[in-house]
Amino acid sequence: MSATFNKYQFLRDLKASIITEIENGNIANEDDLRDYVNHDIDNECIYYADCFAIAMELNATDFTAFDMEINNISQLAYCALDEYVNEELDLNELIEIMEEKDRQDFENATN
Repeated sequence: MSATFNKYQFLRDLKASIITEIENGNIANEDDLRDYVNHDIDNECIYYADCFAIAMELNATDFTAFDMEINNISQLAYCALDEYVNEELDLNELIEIMEEKDRQDFENATN
């Protein structure tokens, strides 16, 4: 059975897990958010079969289309997925969720 990848499902799952981590207090600022996203993308690109599926889903075939030198399918998949997430994930929305949680936590602490 070959690996499959659905970019829309990946983005939905990523956003849902980020919101859960914000609510649990594990993502508290923009640096945490970016680290989490990078870590999740990195985890998605561990196995070659998954990397081929990611590259196919994102139509990533040009090893020279990115700012870094790409030497293998893992790097290609990572760059393509990173580019896709950065284009499609609304970080401002997630930052607003963090800020709202901070306000709620502050209000709860002062009451």
